[in-house]
Amino acid sequence: MAWNGSGGAADSPRSGESRSAAGCGAKPRPVASARAKGPLRGALAALVVVVGAGLAWWLVSRLASTEPAPEPAPGKPAAVPKPTAPKPAKAGTTNAPAKAEKPAKPEPPPFQKRPGAMQLPDGKVLTFPAPKEGEIRKVYAYGHMYECDHLGNFKDVTPRKLFHTAFEGNFLALAVEGKTFIPAFLTGLDPKEVRAMLEKNYQPIGDETEEEMAQLKAYDDMRCAALQYMEEGGSFDDFVMDFANYEKKSRETNAMCLREVMTLCKEGKIQEAKEMAEAATKLMEQKGLRPFKLPPHVKAAFESM
Repeated sequence: MAWNGSGGAADSPRSGESRSAAGCGAKPRPVASARAKGPLRGALAALVVVVGAGLAWWLVSRLASTEPAPEPAPGKPAAVPKPTAPKPAKAGTTNAPAKAEKPAKPEPPPFQKRPGAMQLPDGKVLTFPAPKEGEIRKVYAYGHMYECDHLGNFKDVTPRKLFHTAFEGNFLALAVEGKTFIPAFLTGLDPKEVRAMLEKNYQPIGDETEEEMAQLKAYDDMRCAALQYMEEGGSFDDFVMDFANYEKKSRETNAMCLREVMTLCKEGKIQEAKEMAEAATKLMEQKGLRPFKLPPHVKAAFESM
């Protein structure tokens, strides 16, 4: 750069252009400064908006947290919690008075023998109408049979068990006339086991009474009949049911004939009653049923005629 005498810089080739522009009287345009300030102003404006919004939200939330609770509407008193009464304490078992013990039952007076009363071996006492003088009353109690006279004297007349198995006991009732048996106790058994039991012979003890020997004979006869029935192809169940039907028919026929005989006796027609009994005996024989039976006193009356 050259320095001139007037103290000013020498004119450069572009100095004339600058002067001509300055001599027109127009202000120069701030193009570069405007471009630089435009984005800065926009950023500042956005920052101001964000800060203002945040400050407003903080003030609102602060006021809401410090606002007092609304008072209840006039005329409606505020709800007051009800006081709960304390539950009474349970009485301790240790302080409770001890229960009074029940008085012991007085011991029964000693049994005194009297007519119509008997004391069993276990201490129990049975009472019943005493029989008349000269008569005997039979009493059944706890599996035993007793005979009692009019003075109160008892005698245990329970029959001795000839057999101890359930099958043999029921089969004995089937064999002995007049005994009651239940077919269901003898049916539905294993045929092999039944045959093995029927093939067993009773071994006498040696002190059997006449009545016991008669029962043993009936048992043996029925045992042989059942084995023969099974040998011919029949089943033991059929044998039992056939005999049960035979016994039922015998009882029904005997009861029907006996009813007719007793009706004639009550009417005083003793001769006709005797003839009816003889006809009933023949009828039972023809049908192959058990013989017709009469009460002992009726039979004795007919025999005395």
